[in-house]
Amino acid sequence: MRRALVLLLLVTACGGSSSGSSASSGKAGYLKQAEMICTTANADTAAAKKALPADVAAVPAYVHKLVDVARKDVTDLSALTPPKADAAALQTKVLAPLKAQLADGDAFAAKVDAAAAAKDNTALTALILHPPTQTRVDVAFMKSYGFKQCVTAADTGGTAK
Repeated sequence: MRRALVLLLLVTACGGSSSGSSASSGKAGYLKQAEMICTTANADTAAAKKALPADVAAVPAYVHKLVDVARKDVTDLSALTPPKADAAALQTKVLAPLKAQLADGDAFAAKVDAAAAAKDNTALTALILHPPTQTRVDVAFMKSYGFKQCVTAADTGGTAK
């Protein structure tokens, strides 16, 4: 159960708070702000790993906490203004896929809620053992663009290793 929940943590994508638009500082400024957001996400993930649920009853709240962190984090990254020349590629290869990963997290949380409401510990355990781990972002693009912390945060399938 512990390993599966750690995988679920990775659904949190990139996270933290943005400090505003990066339009005036180009690629370097955009990367700096995005990486700060993702550094926070990685720290939040590490902290969450230390607070895994001790029993099945605590899983729904834990899953919702992670999805809520992911939602804020994806929102913060989406709020950054990417350099014009790179905006389309960043949208297609990073931001839209992160939103899809968040949707996977929302769907997973709904299934966890349904199993918990039905007091179906068998289904809940099965869900815990099979959290969403599909990486939808283009990891190669992210690395070539200069992302580091964001690759770690967004790579839910472990393909960047």
